[in-house]
Amino acid sequence: MVNRLPPCDDDRTLRRAVFVAMTCLGLAACGDAGGRALTTYYDPEGHFTTSLPSVNSIQVTPPQPAATGPGLLTGVIASPPAPSPAPTAGFGGGMLQQQQAADDQTIYEAFAFTTDTFDDLDAMSLYFLTGDPAIDVDQDDPIRVAGFPGRLIVATVTQDGAPTASIAAALTLGAGGTGYLVAAIFPPGEWDAERDGFLDILDSFEPNVPPGASTFDLREEPA
Repeated sequence: MVNRLPPCDDDRTLRRAVFVAMTCLGLAACGDAGGRALTTYYDPEGHFTTSLPSVNSIQVTPPQPAATGPGLLTGVIASPPAPSPAPTAGFGGGMLQQQQAADDQTIYEAFAFTTDTFDDLDAMSLYFLTGDPAIDVDQDDPIRVAGFPGRLIVATVTQDGAPTASIAAALTLGAGGTGYLVAAIFPPGEWDAERDGFLDILDSFEPNVPPGASTFDLREEPA
C-alpha cells in the first residue's frame, strides 16, 4: 500500500535523508536478475510517472523545501515486501521462525528536485553521491534520462571498510529548474544482474503527469 514518509529532520541533509540513508535497510540476499512485473506509478505532485515492481510497497516522500541547496519536490521509494513468518517443520512444530529473506532485495527510488543551486551535472553528482567518502564509484557514464543529458553512476557503499550495498543512480538537471534522480539499491556486487531491470525502469521514467492522473496503489488490499 502507499505510505507517506514524514519530513526529514532539519539536521539531516537532503542527500542523507532521501538517498544514502536508504542503503541502511539491511540488504543481505542476492538480487534477482529480472522477471519483475511492473505497474505504472503516477507522482501525486504531477512531476513524473514511472514503472515500478507491482509487488513492492510504496512510500511517497512529500515536498521538502530547503533554505540552502536543492529542495525535494516529490519522490517515491519502492521496497520489496518483508518476508512473513512460517511454521517450523519436524517434531514439536508450532513455533514460528522468520522465513529466509526473499531473493529480490532491490529498492527503487525516483525523485524530483530543484536544481537552481547546481552549476552542472558534476555538482549534482557530487552533492548526492560522489562527495560522500562512504561511496566508491565503480562506473560513471553519460546517459539520457527522459530525453535530458544525464549521468549513470554505479557505486559501492562501504561501512568500516566492508561493502554494504551497491547503488545505480541516473541523474539529470532536467529543465526549468527541475531535475530528476532514478536509483536502484541492491546487494553489493550485483550490478550485472540488476542492469537490465534498472534500465527498463529508467526507460519508463517520464517527467510531468497528465492532468487528472492519479496515483496507483501498487499493492492491492484484499477485498
